[in-house]
Amino acid sequence: MNPCTPSRSLPKPALEESKWPGYRCKIGGRRQSPIDIKTKNVIEDFNKLYIKNGPLVFKGYDGVLVTGINNGHTIQFSTEGEEAMHPQLRGGPLDSTYRLEQLHFHWMSEHAINGVKYPMEIHFVHVRSDLTVFDALSRKDGLAIVAVFCKVESDLDDPPEQTKQLMEYIPRLKNTGDRISGVFLDMRKWLSPDRVSYYTYSGSLTSPKCNEAVTWIIFTAPLSISETQYQSISNAGYGGRNSRTLQNLSRHVVYCPPKTKIRIPQFITFFEDFFKTVKILFKNITTR
Repeated sequence: MNPCTPSRSLPKPALEESKWPGYRCKIGGRRQSPIDIKTKNVIEDFNKLYIKNGPLVFKGYDGVLVTGINNGHTIQFSTEGEEAMHPQLRGGPLDSTYRLEQLHFHWMSEHAINGVKYPMEIHFVHVRSDLTVFDALSRKDGLAIVAVFCKVESDLDDPPEQTKQLMEYIPRLKNTGDRISGVFLDMRKWLSPDRVSYYTYSGSLTSPKCNEAVTWIIFTAPLSISETQYQSISNAGYGGRNSRTLQNLSRHVVYCPPKTKIRIPQFITFFEDFFKTVKILFKNITTR
């Protein structure tokens, strides 16, 4: 099992986090994730204190061979084939090149902006290219996770053209244990529409064993998805949210590139999305 991803046997998040395995999950730490990002405290990194390596560069995300699985916690798409052929990420706060291992979904979002969450958050999990997954878990810079927020828009074409390809496979991963292999995905379409504006900080995995080994890159611009898409993805869970609770701020310092577009979820939009999300989750619970 990939230790960057929860197994199907994990306790339900949020409800039973005290039972999660792992020292850091139980007692916390100085760099635990997710966090509530307060935009007034974000450091615009003119002096390149943290963001030292130019713009983010995504290589090879347009045709990715993956295996999809419903692990009972989320839907996950993991890269197949030789590691040298996996998509690569470099630049920004990253001093090394990182290979993409998998992407998965959380609902509601795990991170918050000024106390407000989005309905969904996508995680692109990367491992430093010169390390194995297990070695990366013990290194402060072993992992890089790109997070993309999603907002639900009821007036979108269903599904939106940019995300249609991935949604063709979601119904085939409806039940725990469902798996599909040999699928090619254009993962660029699931990245943020604005790949210049982002928050970044040193944090942890949001699932056991909560290793403090992650450089987080959180795009400020959300991806728009339809209500049907949200429902299809969140139906794959056990009938509740699969996001870890927000962690106390300790040594977290959040940076952003100069001239980053600070986007704050609008309360009206948030409440519309929130009630849609609650309605969908309640339906999931009552129909199981």
